[in-house]
Amino acid sequence: MRPFALSSLLRLSRFALPWLATMLAQPLLAAPAYVTIGTGALNGVYYPTGGAICRLLNEESARHGVHCTVQSTSGSLANLAALAKGDIQLALVQSDVLHHAVHGSGPFSGQPSWDQLRSLLRLHKESLTLLASATSNITTLADIKGKRVDLGAPNSGDRITSRALLDAMGWQATDFTLPAVASPGNRLEGLCNDTLDAAFVVAGHPNQGIGDLTGRCKARLIPIEGEQIDRLLEQYPYYERSRIGANLYPGQTSGVNTFAVTAELVAQASLPETEVRTLRDVLSERLKQFTRLHPALTTLTWEGMQAGDLAPLHPGMLDAAPTPVLPPDSLTASGAGATSGAQLTGLPAPTSAATPLEGADTQPEQPSGATLPASSAAAPTGTAPALTDLPSQGSAVMTPDALPVPISPTPSAAQASDQADPAASRPDGAAEGKETPAQ
Repeated sequence: MRPFALSSLLRLSRFALPWLATMLAQPLLAAPAYVTIGTGALNGVYYPTGGAICRLLNEESARHGVHCTVQSTSGSLANLAALAKGDIQLALVQSDVLHHAVHGSGPFSGQPSWDQLRSLLRLHKESLTLLASATSNITTLADIKGKRVDLGAPNSGDRITSRALLDAMGWQATDFTLPAVASPGNRLEGLCNDTLDAAFVVAGHPNQGIGDLTGRCKARLIPIEGEQIDRLLEQYPYYERSRIGANLYPGQTSGVNTFAVTAELVAQASLPETEVRTLRDVLSERLKQFTRLHPALTTLTWEGMQAGDLAPLHPGMLDAAPTPVLPPDSLTASGAGATSGAQLTGLPAPTSAATPLEGADTQPEQPSGATLPASSAAAPTGTAPALTDLPSQGSAVMTPDALPVPISPTPSAAQASDQADPAASRPDGAAEGKETPAQ
């Protein structure tokens, strides 16, 4: 070897060998982890909530290695079925449904208690909402007895919560004229065509479907209150008081009292602690951004998001979360998405009777004009798994690339629904068709 070449090689080794030794001493990066969140139908609140979680996780996936996708489903019961089969790793579930699953009661009667179900976080409220048609003479809860009332689709969270109300009132299903089974996307259209006097939904406010029904069909929100409701709340801790804010819909000039469940984020005990800890740390550190991604999330605090005792806490949630460090008035740390004050205009409700979704939540009051940014960093996935053991109407292709944008919570936005394009409310690539009674 020439002296010049040997000298160059020796000089290079002085720098290359220490660098190579340092790199070899570093632990190998863990393999990427992939999680899917079971949510609800596209025009509810569960779906954009899952999309908000995935958005924040995916914006930092290069750092922690966790990749997140969103699954549109028909709600709480379908999510638990998919979770049990391993089709999804995280699920959004109503608090009363979670209680029944853990204890083998209600719709899970005769089944063993689910001892591998674990709580992660408690999210927004979801109010039981009573809608009355414009032609009915219903003004109070007591007035619905003997009327044509839709109690919710069979095996749905709507039905579970409304039946709890009936039990508290001392009523039976036979006290009502139950409507004929409608097509899944048209469950509440009877409020518009005079074949239904009232209907129960677990719904969020402002809600796209309710905006359509109150604007196009003049449906009315009826309070759910009284001594029987007080006793119900005292007996079952997974229910709590709620109030639907005034002026969210046409003709709704005052607040409406009712009661609510909460949206619970759950997983199997087998979900690795590192993945749960990553989700916890990202949401804690970026809580301010998370609460700005949908109006239903605006009042959440980290303390209030701590899961209760409905199910055992997942071990990945047990150690202390880091203290949030947030840039002032910044929506996203990475710069992806809209910045503070750059919210997109909400889409009006579709002209068809978009059914309010089981599990869509409520807030006491919503700021006028609050809307959801339209873009999500959640990775696209394939078709939703078939859920054969529970009704799966409302399952759709997972399309988290564009989070659905709710209507603006103002009467004018709801009234404008007659001119809306039905396709405008679906994220790109979403399955065609009307939505179903689901979260």
